[in-house]
Amino acid sequence: MEIMLKDQKINCEVIKRKRKTMEIQVQSDGNLRVLAPKGLGKDRVQKALKEKENWIIKKVLEIDNRGAPETHVFHEGEGHYGFGHINPLRFIKVPGVRKLQVLLMGEGFILHGEDFSQESIKKALEGWYRSQTERRVAFFVKKYRNTLPRPSKVQVKTQKKRWGSCNHKGKVMFNWKLSMAPAWILEYLVVHELCHIEEFNHSKNFWTLVKRTFPRREEARKWLKENQWKLQQFE
Repeated sequence: MEIMLKDQKINCEVIKRKRKTMEIQVQSDGNLRVLAPKGLGKDRVQKALKEKENWIIKKVLEIDNRGAPETHVFHEGEGHYGFGHINPLRFIKVPGVRKLQVLLMGEGFILHGEDFSQESIKKALEGWYRSQTERRVAFFVKKYRNTLPRPSKVQVKTQKKRWGSCNHKGKVMFNWKLSMAPAWILEYLVVHELCHIEEFNHSKNFWTLVKRTFPRREEARKWLKENQWKLQQFE
């Protein structure tokens, strides 16, 4: 089942066992597991989770922010995903252009400017990914404005464990790395989150709505399962 804790939707697996007390576990992926006595009702479980929500959210945030990755070294010729394809980096020195500019062309990612420090390269590439994801998310939200509920707010942000999310107020959020994936994958995720505004769960009705709107649903889910590691290489 899913539960809302401080405007955050969290997946929760409830396991009934022969025991006297209830145990709440925050898993390594940020999801919850509840070990509950047999016969304990869903309302009692939800009440217990609400009472512990401050502790749960603290643990989930710790998981999202843990383990700083090793410093990545960007070098010319290195491949990075853009719209589902690997594109090599190419550096062009342009004196006087202090902020690196990024273009994606046939020969790859073209970065031109005068400061090719690692920090500048990373900042420029991340800025490009963010702007492209924002642009494409806005395009797909507009595409479905007459067939799916309209979000109260759309935001592209850093999300450690999620590609997209939706809260009960209709605000939808997307991972800035999604412009690394093919456009149809990003479109699927936009549809997925917009459907949550109408069906705030993963019920049969929700999946029926998703599939009716986006027939390639299963293909998209399979792609994400098999290829999501590609979207984590920019660290």
